[in-house]
Amino acid sequence: MINHSLTVTMIQFPAYIFLITQVFILIKADPLEGKHVFPVEPPQFPFIVSLRQKSFQDILTSQHFCTGSLITQKHVITAAHCFQERIEFEVEAIVSQQNWTRPSLSYEIDSWLTYNSWAPANGKTIEFPINDVAIVKLSLPICHDGITPAHLTNLNNKQLYGTKAMIVGWVGIYDNSSTMHLLQGKVTILRPSKSEHLIKLVANRKIKVNENYLATFAKPYILASCGDSGGPLLDNNNFLVGITRSTCPKIYWGDFPEEFLNHYKINLHSSVDYYREFIENVTTLAEVQ
Repeated sequence: MINHSLTVTMIQFPAYIFLITQVFILIKADPLEGKHVFPVEPPQFPFIVSLRQKSFQDILTSQHFCTGSLITQKHVITAAHCFQERIEFEVEAIVSQQNWTRPSLSYEIDSWLTYNSWAPANGKTIEFPINDVAIVKLSLPICHDGITPAHLTNLNNKQLYGTKAMIVGWVGIYDNSSTMHLLQGKVTILRPSKSEHLIKLVANRKIKVNENYLATFAKPYILASCGDSGGPLLDNNNFLVGITRSTCPKIYWGDFPEEFLNHYKINLHSSVDYYREFIENVTTLAEVQ
C-alpha cells in the first residue's frame, strides 16, 4: 500500500497466499495526508492473509498480488478476480506477523470456490453479473499462536450505512522493498444514494451500487492500492463486513488532473451480509466433511 493510500489491480497469473492484508483496485493516488491513515500494531489484525505468486527461490522474492482474511482455521476469503487463470499448486498461503522482515509460515492451497460457481450448484439464482468473492481452502489448518480467524459481522447492510469502518493495506510492496508493513485507514460506509452521487461527480453518469456491495469514502480520500484486492473491510470491533473489490469509478491515470481524479472516488467492497449464505455453507460443509 502506497503510504497513506490504497489501490487494486487485477493481476492474473500464478499465486501465493500470505496472512497479511491488502485492499483493492484503483489508479495511482498521492499519499494520503492527515489523521485517517496510520500504522498497524502487529497484534491488531491476526487474520490478514497475503496472496502471492510462488517463487522457486524463497518467499522474500515471491510476488504479493492480493489480500485475504482467515475466517476459519482452513479458509481464507478474498476477491474472486484474484484467482482468474491461476492453478492451485502455484498458490501458497504464508502466515506472517504483519512485518515482512520476520519469518513466515507457508501453507499449501487445496482449492478455491467462487460465488458464481457455488450458486448454480446449490440452486441459487445469480442476481448480479459480478460477484467478486471466493473462499480458499488450505491443505492444512493454521494452528499457530497469535493467528486467529476473523469474525463475520451479524449486521445487515442497512445497519452499517453511516458507520465507521477500517481498510487495511500494505506499504513497501511498490518499490521492491523486502520490508512490508500494514497501514489502516478509517472510512465511512455510505448509503447507495450517496455513493452514486459521488460516482456521478467523477464519471458524469450514474453507476448503480447494488446491494451486494458496500461503498466507503473518506475526506481526505483513502483509496485502496495495488494488491489490496480481497482484503478486509472491518467494523469498529474488527468484525469482517466487506471484501475489497475496487475503486469506483475506474478512471485510468492521466484522464483527469490528479486532484479531481481522487477527490470523489469511493472504494467498493463485496458485502459479507449479501454473501453470508455462501460463506457459511462452504465453511460449515467443509467442517462436516
